[in-house]
Amino acid sequence: MPRKKQRRTLQERVESIFKFIEMQSEPFPKSEFQRIGFNPTTAESWVHLIEYIQSQPMIKVTKMGASTYIEKIENRYLSMMRKRILNPKLSLKERNDAMRDYINALMTLETIEDGRIKK
Repeated sequence: MPRKKQRRTLQERVESIFKFIEMQSEPFPKSEFQRIGFNPTTAESWVHLIEYIQSQPMIKVTKMGASTYIEKIENRYLSMMRKRILNPKLSLKERNDAMRDYINALMTLETIEDGRIKK
């Protein structure tokens, strides 16, 4: 009697998606995800989820013993600026200006937070 195929974990699924994307040198139709075991509907769901996550403010995950702490490292402004930096529709000058604004805002935020911590 053949063994039942075990389902991949969420981690295994997303890793296979990113490995597959990394191997592609050109844009490709989502139907290509069938090559790694995703039907077009499932692939589209995963792509929408990945796009949503990538558009959110960045977080930092820190483990301390048995506890896990999640810290937001970008506010909405920084998140918006990061999106401008990565927007290929903007000129390189606009993207460079956005990068400079992002760094300045990040330094200001960290200075403010450092001041709060030292008090």
